Amino acid sequence: MTIRMKFTAATSARAFATLMLATTAITATPTKAATEPPLAKVSAPELAQEPEVRTFAIPAQPLAAALARYSDVTGVSFAYKTGDFSGIRSPGVRGNLTAAQALGHLLAGTGVTFEFTGERTVALNRARESAVTAMQAISVYGSKSVQSLNDVTSSVGIVKSEEIEKRNLTSFREAFRVLGNVNDSDWPDSGFVIRGINSEGMTPGGTKPLATLYVDGTPQTVYGARRGARGLWDVEQIEVYRGPQSTLSGRAALAGAIYLKTADPSFDWEGAANMTIGTMNTRGGAIMVNAPVIEDQVAMRLSAQYESSESDLNYPDYEDFDRFDEFVTDQFYQIRGKVLFLPAALPDTSAVLSYSYSHDSPNTNDIGGANVGHEYGERRGDFNSAVFAESRSADTQNISFEIKHDLIPELELTSLTTYSFTAMERPSVNESTAGEANFTQGANESFLASQELRANLDSGPWRVVAGVFASIEEDQNHYRRPANFNRSDYSESYEKVVNMAAFGEVAYEFLPTWQIVGGGRVDHTDQNNANYFTRNGAVRTNTRTSFDELVFLPKIGLVKDLSPDQTVAFTVQKGFRSGGAGVQTSTGRTFSYDAEFAWNYELSYKGSFLNDRLQLTANAFYMQWKDQQVEIQEDPNDGNSDYTTNAANSSVMGFEVESQYAVTKEVSTFASIGYSATEFEEFNDQTYGDLGGFPFPQAPRWNLAFGTRYEDPTGFFIGGDAKYVSHFLARFGNAPQEYLDGYWVANVQAGFRNETWQAVLYVENALANDYFTYHDRNTTEDIAATLGPRRVFGVSVTGKF
Repeated sequence: MTIRMKFTAATSARAFATLMLATTAITATPTKAATEPPLAKVSAPELAQEPEVRTFAIPAQPLAAALARYSDVTGVSFAYKTGDFSGIRSPGVRGNLTAAQALGHLLAGTGVTFEFTGERTVALNRARESAVTAMQAISVYGSKSVQSLNDVTSSVGIVKSEEIEKRNLTSFREAFRVLGNVNDSDWPDSGFVIRGINSEGMTPGGTKPLATLYVDGTPQTVYGARRGARGLWDVEQIEVYRGPQSTLSGRAALAGAIYLKTADPSFDWEGAANMTIGTMNTRGGAIMVNAPVIEDQVAMRLSAQYESSESDLNYPDYEDFDRFDEFVTDQFYQIRGKVLFLPAALPDTSAVLSYSYSHDSPNTNDIGGANVGHEYGERRGDFNSAVFAESRSADTQNISFEIKHDLIPELELTSLTTYSFTAMERPSVNESTAGEANFTQGANESFLASQELRANLDSGPWRVVAGVFASIEEDQNHYRRPANFNRSDYSESYEKVVNMAAFGEVAYEFLPTWQIVGGGRVDHTDQNNANYFTRNGAVRTNTRTSFDELVFLPKIGLVKDLSPDQTVAFTVQKGFRSGGAGVQTSTGRTFSYDAEFAWNYELSYKGSFLNDRLQLTANAFYMQWKDQQVEIQEDPNDGNSDYTTNAANSSVMGFEVESQYAVTKEVSTFASIGYSATEFEEFNDQTYGDLGGFPFPQAPRWNLAFGTRYEDPTGFFIGGDAKYVSHFLARFGNAPQEYLDGYWVANVQAGFRNETWQAVLYVENALANDYFTYHDRNTTEDIAATLGPRRVFGVSVTGKF
């Protein structure tokens, strides 16, 4: 059951009277024309005089509240000529502006126009009144500037807060079920998959992922992305960027990036609460409080979330171990605080300080087969020796401080300072149990601190983003197995990476409706490693290595506006993952490997139809990937014999098509289809042999997501969504390599809602479809498999006040 309560205090009686006509939720999709501030029609004689300049500091918020604050500053009152205006968000306005200029910025991107009918009276108008609901204006944050989705040439999948609540999505990984060419991986320690590419590539762990998770602009470490701030409570939206983003985002973005944007503070009192119950002992709760601290200058927002469930697999051989309960429990909790500063003395400056702490301990869904003495139907999770069954948990802290300053109305300066720290423990399920000698003790600590200074210019035909970036990342691991099959192993490793870069991107309208886009990034990486390993008390490895490199990553593109509502673009850019050096733990031998590069060619289309009720985006891509880094286990019987080398060349090609359609005011739908054909063109592995011609592991060629929702005017609603994933290759294992069958997963939600509360019944995996996300067997028998999530029934109750 999920309870969400939200309370908002009206800023004034006048605000309520002014906005009482806005009773039906109608939102607007920004067109090229709508994203510019609408022009005021000046008809009052008084306005022919020199207009008065005022100081405005109105943050982004619901349009109703923004207009009320505008009235407080200017004394202007509003009348509504046509259309409904509730449910629309304003981008806000800051700076020293005239009343007309400020109102233009306040309504930018909302689809609402205005006309001064007197010195202190304004008529608002929705120019395209429709009998059905239009789509909301969608802003994106991960492109290094807040702009419309239509202005971004990248393939971006968006999941907004409304969709999160309607679909009962509880983690950013669950949001993948409504997106094409985005999937979760088969294991908690295996990243996520974008366009068939695992975010950790073929070299798991470390400091160089292929795709990065950002939380409020803070890049997460690999371990923080695996176990960290996964919850979606009080989150504004999720953005999934598909394909290389290396020009603006840097070295850890060859496959893409995920941006999780949490809700910012506002200057109204708000509150929310959440409770959850369901099968598999699912339970949880959350709370949010938003409060003004200093009127129109300082506001704060606090939130907390807890979720827990238990595995339905069977573990009779593990039940007596001390860590059994934590091993079978999936537990997550998080607290977050944000403070918004809009100092009156600096009207062109704003700042947001954010801090979050999370504890995350997902369980695994591995089961044993006939080769280890079980049948899959038994759902035995205790098929392995207890020393290899680890109960992993992590604590993550994120801090970000973003300062924005409008040097002039067209030029914005941004400073973003971030820090993320994750501490993970990895004891085996039998660790600390009396009488157990063969166990694992281990831990990882990693942090990533970064500083970015950026300038954004939007003036006439020019749109420019340029900046500098610096980061430092450290990763420390250790583990001990005192009696592992007559071997007593102890290992320590340390890695430090310093990254510095200068980047920029320019869009120039050289002819009406035509833009050329160019950009690049100069990126320098300096890496140092240390490795220490003993076996049976004898030192095998005590070695240090270092590596540094400088690369340039170009981007060029052409954009054509077919109409104010339709845009097509073609871009070419180079992605990369930095090279490095390391030590083979089992032998102490040092090794190095070069950077890997990928050229990506992408054709994109974005458009809206039927008075903005239908949104459509499409991207087709081809990527050529050279010198791919691969982790190779030299000795199949020794997990400490791994090393990394440039062993593969590959290609990826495909497309995504996504749409959202407001059929009527009551009925809305979405659909997303993705196709991604991956192939190793060259790959000779010492363990698995020649893998040339194979697709990437965990890379389904086809996936399809769709859903619909009906909301009756009485408050009753019912909806559902489903996703299909075609067959795919499992992680490489014993020959012959295993392919898994495709599968469907359907989810249903039904309930009642109004302005103050909501009750929802939901079913996840409603068809109770059992499917594997991993499977391994030898030539005759099944060894092990990983089950996908099972069916869960739940109840959600939401209240807002």
